[in-house]
Amino acid sequence: MSSSRAKSPPISLSELRRRATSGELTVRELRDYFVPDNAKTKPFVPAFKLTDLVDKEGKRPTARTVTRLYFAAEGGAASPPGSVTRSRSGARSTIAAAAKMRVLAEGDSWFRLPNLNWPTSYPDDLVDVLRKTYEIPGVAMWGAEIGPMVTTQKKNYLVPLGSGLYRHFIFSGGGNDVLASVGEHVKRRDAPGTNPADADTFIKASFDGAIGQVIGHYQTLGGHVRSVVNPKATLYVHGYGHARPRPGGEYIGSKLEALGFDATSSLARKIVAAMVDRFNVRLKSFVAGQNAAHTDYKIVYVNLRPTLMAATDWNDDEIHPSDAGAAKAAAIISEKIAANTPSA
Repeated sequence: MSSSRAKSPPISLSELRRRATSGELTVRELRDYFVPDNAKTKPFVPAFKLTDLVDKEGKRPTARTVTRLYFAAEGGAASPPGSVTRSRSGARSTIAAAAKMRVLAEGDSWFRLPNLNWPTSYPDDLVDVLRKTYEIPGVAMWGAEIGPMVTTQKKNYLVPLGSGLYRHFIFSGGGNDVLASVGEHVKRRDAPGTNPADADTFIKASFDGAIGQVIGHYQTLGGHVRSVVNPKATLYVHGYGHARPRPGGEYIGSKLEALGFDATSSLARKIVAAMVDRFNVRLKSFVAGQNAAHTDYKIVYVNLRPTLMAATDWNDDEIHPSDAGAAKAAAIISEKIAANTPSA
């Protein structure tokens, strides 16, 4: 983006940091000072860089630093007079927060994607949709990995849970280990066979070990939620869905093609589905075991696979639901929350 096309004045990095962290930036200024960094973006981790309107004061901030600054600024971005923010299908409702049930959400980019529609358009995330019904604080963050979420960053959810304000806690984690791990855990297709029934034979044994590590983190998460007694929140976990690889797709399709598969084939789709299925089986088993062993709190397993079956349910980036898919998946989570909410 060049300064001749921008509507906001130049700004120093120090002033940008001050205004971003204090919530003073407008939506227009966010568009003018930040731009998606496609070279640094990774699966589940959108990255940003600064435009030429920002005087970096001789510094070279990393993509991680800029992205976190954007994340802080987005949460408090205000609209200039006469402007309109992207509604994200009405997710930013004008309904008073006091009229909504409080729900805590922690997780990865399925629960939090950048909200602005420029120049890269991100779809609604599940929390965007759920905020039409619930009051949900901005804890989730694109790029969050399940290991750090339940260890070094555990206070992000433990502090709110300890406040006693939340009886429902939805969690999204493990996507990098499942949907973005094709290149690491799928065998090369050296034989000419194309039978989709053979999909499981192409998945390496290492994938089961990776899932085991993710489930270990879920066990840690369960222990944390059990430790909060004022009140004990119901924990909701989901196992993602059957993402659809695309020809040349950056995160799934190209990796399968490099291994000798046709990304558009039934075999390629079945391999991805089989990996997602294995994770769902383990996650569902974990939930059943926890509920049997600890009757004083509850975990709810949410199966999103039947909901995200159509090609139109998936965004062009292969690994996130489209606006339509997010709406359908959020509706399933809402049904689970309603089923676990006392009527009186």
